[in-house]
Amino acid sequence: MKIVSIILSALFFFSCNPDPSCFDCTTTITITITDPEGKNTWSASDDRRKCDMTESEIREFEKANTDSVTYINGPVRIDTVTVTLCSK
Repeated sequence: MKIVSIILSALFFFSCNPDPSCFDCTTTITITITDPEGKNTWSASDDRRKCDMTESEIREFEKANTDSVTYINGPVRIDTVTVTLCSK
């Protein structure tokens, strides 16, 4: 009986998979169109989980997936802003 409890304890210990260093990341894209008739804004976001990354790797991921672009054609201006933020 003692051996069975040791084996069960070992199986329980090794079957527990602690949550690896995972980050929950949200990327939000906001598009704003400004023209003589006014301003319109749309936003969309995407959530994803990134695991097995160090703190510095996840910050590089945030930088690589964050951007701002402005397009101007006459009186029309289109601003596209992409922001990625990750947290544990």
